[in-house]
Amino acid sequence: MENSDPSWFGYVITVKDQAGFTRNDLTTFLEANRIETRNLFSGNLLCHPAYQNIPHRISGDLTNTNLIMNNTFFIGVYPGIDDKRLNHIKAVFDRFMAGERVS
Repeated sequence: MENSDPSWFGYVITVKDQAGFTRNDLTTFLEANRIETRNLFSGNLLCHPAYQNIPHRISGDLTNTNLIMNNTFFIGVYPGIDDKRLNHIKAVFDRFMAGERVS
């Protein structure tokens, strides 16, 4: 957007069902390697305890909302991430994608 200078707080990642690993596999590995993650509070809010007993209507089968709820997370980003930190993040992702896992 013209004349804006946003500061993004997170990079969102959704793990595909056919990826061969789960969101929890990946976030556990990232956290073990000092890369903080957060699950995305979104998706099918009706599954969250605070919203289970509210009046509501459902449109469709909620496939995509369930995918987001179960498979999406973000890693934090901020303007202070330098090349050294970016290289660390990339190296950790590369190791995970090559098959390394937390025991």
